[in-house]
Amino acid sequence: STALQPLVEAAAEQFMAENPGVQITVQGGGSGQGITQISQGAVQIGNSDVFAEEKLSDPSDASKLSDNQVCVVGMGPVVNPDVNVSDITLANLKKIFTGQVTNWNEVGGNDETITVINRASGSGTRATFESAVLGGDKAPDSFKPQEQDSSGTVSKMVAETPGAISYLAFSYFDSDVKALTVDGVKPETTSVENNSWTIWAYEHMYTAASPDVTTQAFIDY
Repeated sequence: STALQPLVEAAAEQFMAENPGVQITVQGGGSGQGITQISQGAVQIGNSDVFAEEKLSDPSDASKLSDNQVCVVGMGPVVNPDVNVSDITLANLKKIFTGQVTNWNEVGGNDETITVINRASGSGTRATFESAVLGGDKAPDSFKPQEQDSSGTVSKMVAETPGAISYLAFSYFDSDVKALTVDGVKPETTSVENNSWTIWAYEHMYTAASPDVTTQAFIDY
């Protein structure tokens, strides 16, 4: 999970400083990859924005894993700073991400084509966003926005592409992109805590059912 990656990298750095004999390697690639690799025993910890049951081809394999829910992450829509829209309704957000709205002037902005940037299909951030915004509906097959493999790449592409829109975990919000409010609600931690902001997920750090001592020590940390 690249949404969880910044927190895990920071925690790993501190943990290694306190435990010089331990080496922790943190890699991104999406929640699907995290779950696949931990279920195959290729890594000690697989990080995901979604429950393993939702990603495994055989959901019963989740019983072989230990689900450690370490935090909650908020996610929200971000646009290129040139877009002169600051607030959007959930209904219009859905129309944009299903290809029904293609110009910013349809939602109160300037006459500018909307460029939609999606995460790849294995992304937990995408699964979370689509669950909250599309509500189970699917975009038509004819609507094929570009896809990016990581949150960092999405942030870079939105910042560099006029008229672009995508979605990111709050931890990736910075001055290079503009985060939108949704139905007047600000995308911030307090909004997630009181559930007025509905685009969020638990962050899972999956381990084997009986992890080794060092792995469990890092999870506890």
